[in-house]
Amino acid sequence: MLALNAICLAALRSEEQAYRTIMQLHDDDIRQMAFYDTLTGLPNRWSFKTNLERLLTRAGKDKQRIGLLYIDLDNFKQVNDQYGHEAGDRLLLGFSERLWEAIRPTDQLLKPEAESLARLAGDEFVVLLPNIKEPLDASVVATRILNIFDGGFEVDDVTHIIYASIGIAVYPDDATESSMLLHHADAAMYDAKDNGRNCFRFFTQKIADTMHQRQQIERGLRQALSEEHFSLVYMPIFDCKDNTIVAVEVLLRCQSPELEGFGPDHFIPVAEATGFIKEIDLWVIDNALQALVILQQEHYFKGQICINISGVELHNEPFPAQLKNLLERHNIAPESVELEVTETAFVADDAIGLETLKALDELGVSLALDDFGTGYTAFSQLIHYPADCLKIDRSFVNDLFSEREARNKMVMIIQNLAKLYDLRVIAEGVETEAQMNYLRENDCDWAQGYYLSRPLPWDDLLKLLSD
Repeated sequence: MLALNAICLAALRSEEQAYRTIMQLHDDDIRQMAFYDTLTGLPNRWSFKTNLERLLTRAGKDKQRIGLLYIDLDNFKQVNDQYGHEAGDRLLLGFSERLWEAIRPTDQLLKPEAESLARLAGDEFVVLLPNIKEPLDASVVATRILNIFDGGFEVDDVTHIIYASIGIAVYPDDATESSMLLHHADAAMYDAKDNGRNCFRFFTQKIADTMHQRQQIERGLRQALSEEHFSLVYMPIFDCKDNTIVAVEVLLRCQSPELEGFGPDHFIPVAEATGFIKEIDLWVIDNALQALVILQQEHYFKGQICINISGVELHNEPFPAQLKNLLERHNIAPESVELEVTETAFVADDAIGLETLKALDELGVSLALDDFGTGYTAFSQLIHYPADCLKIDRSFVNDLFSEREARNKMVMIIQNLAKLYDLRVIAEGVETEAQMNYLRENDCDWAQGYYLSRPLPWDDLLKLLSD
């Protein structure tokens, strides 16, 4: 107990102080707990950093290269969420055993040491490859690692299909300092995730530039949240029959100096990756509902307010309750609100997302599949999901008069599908009179786009509604 207290006190001062304190102790159990992962028995982050420093010092003297592979499991969170942490732990244990087998070479190309493999945290692992001749040598091991996922991992008679994204950085080519080498391998791993997952990527200057941009966007998001640099603009949605405004979609804008030049297409993915999106979504919903109250009470607006939410919310357990609280706070009827989720997120094949969608449906809000047609949804899947509306992606509206027959018929196909399932249809991206006439003649329900109206500031929206 005294030893543990000493470590805790030292850790409060600094990581280095805690390390020195542990090294002075003669308690093997304490040292095992401090330097090794209790689940897998692998070196932990602390032990890994020490080993990496040692290897880099030696490599610098001997003019050697060291490869660093940063491994993050894809889809592992779903295993924990659906089957529990015990199943997740057993899967991690099985993976770590296969991982060690994968880095034990049969061709003597590489000679990993006992401390070359470590578990940093959760589902993150690293592999050190000392004395590689060429950076591409690391790809041999990365390929072996990806192959260990073939056939999945069986836990309690359930076969779990997971994969990995791997980032590779090489000393001294990519970095000469340990923390930067790890940082660069981590960045390459995220690049692998962004490029389809189940693959590996080497660190490059392009990734470095992307990493710098991502850090800038993160700073901008923090600033925007703390200093209220977000705002909304409003996109009217029109009834195709009589051109009346039947709904208003709110769109997020950001005036943070750090985010100048970055639109939502750039900062939303970063917000999702960092977790900022949950706070942003609640800000958007709160402010959209405030706007709806004014529209209803002062301008007699009878339509819906349409709000885009991130697919992240489908795995955010408190979200339905948070939405319910906001609706009650503003005294808004749920049917006055439509939540838009991208098709890919909406029909993702997982039980948790479906439960969240059902909870939102039971709350009474409308649910729309945004950008429909781009996510390759099997039409039969619509039976199982509580959708009220399909929003036809602008690319199909743009191709209405294309020479490519398969493209120009997509709008008609989606409309017929919607009728079959009794769903409302909104066409996005209407930019010409010819497109609008086609949609009207073919019984599309609603439409939006620059031909009808651009996204408007608040005062311009009120003026349009009063005309």
